[in-house]
Formats: sequence, C-alpha cells, structure tokens
Amino acid sequence: MVLIQRPRDGALLVSEEANPSGELFHRPLGGHVEFGEYAVDALHRELREEIGQALTEVRPAGVLENIFTWRGATKHEIVFVFTAAFADEAAYEIGEQAILDARTRTRVIWRPRGTAGPPLYPVGVADMAASSQRPPG
Repeated sequence: MVLIQRPRDGALLVSEEANPSGELFHRPLGGHVEFGEYAVDALHRELREEIGQALTEVRPAGVLENIFTWRGATKHEIVFVFTAAFADEAAYEIGEQAILDARTRTRVIWRPRGTAGPPLYPVGVADMAASSQRPPG
C-alpha cells in the first residue's frame, strides 16, 4: 500500500470502493505481494498495473495488521505501507481515474486532507498519512 500525497494541498490518493452492503470506503492504492516478490517491488508493479504510473522516493512508513469481516468471512492481512511520489509530476493533476486492471468500477480520487468520511482503511493508515504529510507547496 502506498501513501501518495498531492504536493499542493496534501490530498491523499485513494481508491473509492463499496463493501458488500454498499457502504463506501477509501483505501490507499496497492495490492498483493506475489510469492518470491519483495513488498517494494510489488508496490511498483501494482501502481503500473492499476493506474499506469511509476513511483519515485519510495520509503517504508510501517506495517499494519488488519482483521476484518468481508462477505461473512473473517479476513486477516498484513499491510506494508510506503510513502512515495509520482515520477511524472503531471500525474498529480489527474482528478479522477479508473483502476485499469479492476474487475469492478473502482475509481481513484484525491481525498482532501482532514476528510472525515467515508472511512479510510485499514485502521491506522490515516495516522500514518498524517505523520508522513509533506507540507503543501
């Protein structure tokens, strides 16, 4: 998972998704680590696959453990969180886009700093984003 913040206003890049009951939530971009793949390599691969963008200034921010219920089953994930910047500055000006390899209509948007809802998952990532926030400008 990657925390990418827009330099001019500190907005966080997130995917907007819905849970099985239709409630919206936000989540920073990222994906699954393949067997034999380092987490940082997975991050670069996922961002190319999801939105066609390359990253720079990739740094570890921490690890979160997330236990949640999805479609009646308990799920457990270990989330490696990184901070990064776009290699192409023009990517910060894309207002909204679809995830290229998604099976559902998931959109990628900029979540303004200080936004209270919809919820941002996994729990703890909002605190990581706030502590890694770069000043705008």
